[in-house]
Amino acid sequence: MKRLFNHYPDLTALLNAPRHVLCQIKQFGPTAADLLQIVTALHKRLDEQALRDGDILSNWEAVKSFCIRRLGHLKIEKFMVIYLDSQNRVITDEIVSSGTVNKTAVFPRELVRQSLTHQASAVIIVHNHPNHTTRASQADIDMTKRLHDALRLVDISLHDHLIVAGSACVSFKTQGLL
Repeated sequence: MKRLFNHYPDLTALLNAPRHVLCQIKQFGPTAADLLQIVTALHKRLDEQALRDGDILSNWEAVKSFCIRRLGHLKIEKFMVIYLDSQNRVITDEIVSSGTVNKTAVFPRELVRQSLTHQASAVIIVHNHPNHTTRASQADIDMTKRLHDALRLVDISLHDHLIVAGSACVSFKTQGLL
């Protein structure tokens, strides 16, 4: 186990490690790798279930945990949207953009179109910073304002924009950026 934790000091990275990489770690064979993947899958299901049970805004820790699990370990920036109904229940979530190590493109028109397609009343937008900094860039702030303004035109609320950086997750709303 010590070798495993030396190789993966970050739990999120460990839980998302590819099976073939885990099997290469000394004293950690295919059976252990399979078991870890089963535990990871169960944990993801628990996160998803917690997210879908009732008003998402009343269970903010579940939202953060879900977002960290989905995006915290990635090596490139991805942009995810969580679509909510009028009772703030999750309709669905999806990765809408994949970028490079330091940026991803999101287009207001596409976000509005997808939100209307899902009949969302509100959304939470999330993206990751592979460099593990939780600080919002000026580009992040500007993009959030454009998305907020576009969604507002069609009566869809932007509840928050989260940045995931490794095992950390910060909120634009709590930082006064939204």
